[in-house]
Amino acid sequence: MSKRKAPKGCFWRDGVLYGRIQTGGRDIKWSLRTDDPAIARSRRKAERDRQIAAQRYGDHRRTFSEALDGWGKHIAEQISPKTFDRYLTSLDVLARHLDGLYIDELDKALVGSIVENRRDVPAVPKGRKHPVTASIATIKRDLTALSSVCDWMVDEGWRDDNPVMAWLKPGGRRKSRLKERRDPIVLPDLRHVQMVIERAPALFADLIRAALKTGARLDELVKADRAHLDRERKQLTVIGKRNKLRVIDLVDDGEDFGFECLSALPASIETKALFWHRAEAGKRARLGQRKAERYRQASSNFGRIVEAVAGQAQKQDQDFRPFAFHHLRHLHAVNWLKSGRSIYVLQGRLGHTSIKTTEMYLTYLTPEEVQIVTLGQGASGSKSGNRPSVSGSAKSQKGQ
Repeated sequence: MSKRKAPKGCFWRDGVLYGRIQTGGRDIKWSLRTDDPAIARSRRKAERDRQIAAQRYGDHRRTFSEALDGWGKHIAEQISPKTFDRYLTSLDVLARHLDGLYIDELDKALVGSIVENRRDVPAVPKGRKHPVTASIATIKRDLTALSSVCDWMVDEGWRDDNPVMAWLKPGGRRKSRLKERRDPIVLPDLRHVQMVIERAPALFADLIRAALKTGARLDELVKADRAHLDRERKQLTVIGKRNKLRVIDLVDDGEDFGFECLSALPASIETKALFWHRAEAGKRARLGQRKAERYRQASSNFGRIVEAVAGQAQKQDQDFRPFAFHHLRHLHAVNWLKSGRSIYVLQGRLGHTSIKTTEMYLTYLTPEEVQIVTLGQGASGSKSGNRPSVSGSAKSQKGQ
């Protein structure tokens, strides 16, 4: 029986496959301890990679664990605590793929296997009971954290490249294989928003009103201090994504866009927060009412309110479509444009880096309305249009 063909870089000797590589001017031969060509190919590659790494890095071959420690000390001062925590969460998820590796073993193929595993193999997320596959958005978020570590390694001279970028932002004409499929935005009904506002306690109802009027994100409003509200200029300064400051006009061409709501908020000397609450003390508490504090779980609180409204509506056979807090931002944007106001002013209000992001709201406009908000035809006033917003029109009709 003739011998099977030896894989590239291998040869037969006494019925056993041997590997052969050349590195550092040396010709290295060793037994692969198998007669299976597939196993031999795999073992030769592993040894070849090890020898090349040893030749290049010598005794200074770095581990991914070392890189993670160095990156953590550096990046903590460069990004917000919230972003840092999100990065750590993503890296914790990826740990099973990266633990024990040397940094030179992290290549495009490994990143690809991570993507494939996260996309196709169900896993039980932290805090969940049932296994699910990760969405493209979640995978990209995890890779962004890994890319940050790789960028640090490049800056330190530990690596020459960042293999993650080949997946996040492929060069040339190649399109990313991690393209997200965006579902159409379903705007909440103003009547349903009002049902939630009526159910919300104290200042939380004003928090919902403010989101609808200003277009600010939940996190931006929760973090806002009283000092951020300029009553004279009728503006609110918020801290947006990537810790960037943004100023939102609360009045436009004489129409209120949040000033009435925000200027009427009660203040507490116990906190700087613009929106605050006072948790109820337990039955056995000796100190009575608790100290006023900023909302800590606003997103969860909103979800519980919406769930309660949905349950009540079902019992009373009422029409109600649940919605997320972020959908109030979408509703604000569409209302703004439908009133004939400039899309470029809206871009600034929402804090969008690219006008392309803001243009997704044009879907909800007629061709004539698109012409007005993009070219300014028919618009007047100091900012843009002079027609009342949709929410303003609904409010005036209700009062008639």
